[in-house]
Amino acid sequence: MAKKKIARYEIQSEIGRGGMAAVYLAHDPNFRRNVAIKLVSGNLEHNEDFRERFEREARLIARIEHPAIVPVYDFGEHNGQLYLVMRYMQGGTLADKIKKEIFTLRDATQLIAQIAPALDAVHSQGIVHRDLKPGNILFDNFGNPAISDFGIAHFSTATSDLTGSAIIGTPSYMSPEQVRADAELDGRSDVYALGVILFEMLTGHGPFRANTPMSVALKHLTDALPSIRAFRPDLPTELESILSRALAKNRDERFANTSEFARQLQSLPESNHDTGKPILVSRSSSNDATELDAGDSSTADAAVPASRVESDRAAGSPKSDLVHPSQQTSNPKTSPRGKLQIASAAGLIIFLFIACGVIIALGAWAGFFREQNATPTIISQTSILFADDFSDPNSGWPTLENDQAKYSYQPDGYHILVHQSNSAPWAKTNRQDDNASLIVDAAALSNSSGFYGLICRIQDNGSFYYFIVQNNGVFAIGKIKDEVLQPLVEWTANNAIRQGNQTNRLRADCDGSALRFYVNDVFLGEANDSDFTSGYSGLIANALDTQSFDVVFNNFQITEPSQ
Repeated sequence: MAKKKIARYEIQSEIGRGGMAAVYLAHDPNFRRNVAIKLVSGNLEHNEDFRERFEREARLIARIEHPAIVPVYDFGEHNGQLYLVMRYMQGGTLADKIKKEIFTLRDATQLIAQIAPALDAVHSQGIVHRDLKPGNILFDNFGNPAISDFGIAHFSTATSDLTGSAIIGTPSYMSPEQVRADAELDGRSDVYALGVILFEMLTGHGPFRANTPMSVALKHLTDALPSIRAFRPDLPTELESILSRALAKNRDERFANTSEFARQLQSLPESNHDTGKPILVSRSSSNDATELDAGDSSTADAAVPASRVESDRAAGSPKSDLVHPSQQTSNPKTSPRGKLQIASAAGLIIFLFIACGVIIALGAWAGFFREQNATPTIISQTSILFADDFSDPNSGWPTLENDQAKYSYQPDGYHILVHQSNSAPWAKTNRQDDNASLIVDAAALSNSSGFYGLICRIQDNGSFYYFIVQNNGVFAIGKIKDEVLQPLVEWTANNAIRQGNQTNRLRADCDGSALRFYVNDVFLGEANDSDFTSGYSGLIANALDTQSFDVVFNNFQITEPSQ
């Protein structure tokens, strides 16, 4: 089959597609190099205004030389469609990087500092990007960022007569004046978008999420900026005021230019420019929905509400709550027991931090070692307050599935299968206790990375204490209070924790202010805290990479605490 060509450029493959254009990897035989070609969608044969503006803006962008702007090599028309020829950026997009890992403050600040002067250079020529987002920030093979699509964003205003709307941009990153479709925009709209991008780099999602793209846009116009430290308590308090200024509703209150924004970030104390793994907390209010970031995470083409799954059960039966910071979709595969009601979820956690300086060998994950008939440990001279070996599928634990996780009874125990990385599903009992010991046998059946454990004194607002282990041999104790993560014992390695797929017996004592954690009858650590004196008890799991993470629980007990 003959190679398809656009002008002299030999098309090799499609590398991206959006509402305005498709992008192809192509080879330029004249200069013997690979290039990226953006082919503008639509037949523009009869749209002279569009063509003239396209050519004018393409020439202007091509004249602006800056290392953080993707250079334009050529432009033209092919079979009635306009095209731009640009440098091929091999390193992918910022959207790709955000999907893989949350940024440290140091790395996010460095990226902002690299691209801010480029934006100012373009703004000085009277051009506003209008659609600045992670998908339009590209990386070369050395990891240097550069901004693309200035021309597309600016001349796209000429298509308003075709689309019936003068609103240009992606709802998740639109400034309030863009949402209002103000006639005159300036560089401060890009300052706003850059503030949203910073928020997303540091948390994995934007500040505003809602059911539809238009609802997201309206939140930029009306809603107060949420605290970023509610999601990242490790970030400095000074960052709050910097973000508040960058994302001010009134553009007169924003930074005058992007370089000023970058300088303020760089002025933060050096100690705050951490290089370690970020600590994240999922935060969803009872009324907030969450935007669906599917495919290109820089767009907001679809959205669904966050949900809480509740079931009317008898006293002593458990309830499951699910939440994820980027999406939540219900699935009708639910248990017939009780009536399931969908509402907003609150207070689930995402943990993306690692042992402080401790590198643990991953161990033999390929094997499958489980105790098939584990016998519950009965602590001497204690009373069993609640027990379930999960052998009865009618014992009350939920059997449901949605995008985040699947709960199910199986012959080997009760499973929580986490579908999405950084989603932390948990199930809780409906009985409340003040002082209690929780015991469970648990094993990670997946070769992926994740954690699992026990939670106690769960409050109605989603606050609780957690006792968790990773399947690489580390543990942690901490609490969620008002949806903010507060570690009490940081990740610590202990040889008592069986790694990989092996079963661990977990015991968590919530005894007065003492919070003690045992694994396989070995005392691991203790913390003291008196914020929560009573509450529900439950189980939790979390996937730390992109693969599903399956945890099986057996022999759950609540007993009176005993040393």
